[in-house]
Amino acid sequence: MAEEIKIINIYQKLQKSRVELQAKNLKKSGKNSYSNYEYFELGDFLPGVNEVCNNNGLATIFHFEKEIATLTIIDVDNPESIIKFETPIEMAAIKGSSTIQQIGGTQTYARRYLYMMAFEIAETDIVDKSEVDLEKQEGEQRIGTVYLNVIRKLIDETETEITSFLKYAGVEKLEDIKNKDYPELLKLLEKKK
Repeated sequence: MAEEIKIINIYQKLQKSRVELQAKNLKKSGKNSYSNYEYFELGDFLPGVNEVCNNNGLATIFHFEKEIATLTIIDVDNPESIIKFETPIEMAAIKGSSTIQQIGGTQTYARRYLYMMAFEIAETDIVDKSEVDLEKQEGEQRIGTVYLNVIRKLIDETETEITSFLKYAGVEKLEDIKNKDYPELLKLLEKKK
């Protein structure tokens, strides 16, 4: 007699993925020294999410609009079967940054929160922390890919000596530049044009 193959639906696949992700004991790499707590950055859990989704026949698609961000989970065995997670968004106001940089920062935060919502990644309740200064928190984080690419491009265009620039910035590598230092460094490089 042939062995019966059990077909599971998208909700079962998502739940199985959540349990497998929790078993990975994810570590938080983000630190807020001002309010004294740690938090998950995208890079802390996204590789694990991608792995469990791949193993369980799921795919994720992030979509960003002016007022809402959506994470859609798709059953790759039945692409019509989807689950959507949505969150309202507001453009992040990052001092000294361009519109595209603000969009990039907003997208990163939206992705982070949507993945945490969809995969039930537990984190300290920030709302319970007293007077969280989000601007200071964002300033202490390392610059994202968009900012990093802008800095690299300007270094190339202005033929800036990288070792001197890193020393001035007080970092060992470009990826270590903090958001709070970005506007000053950007201005410095743009003056050299």
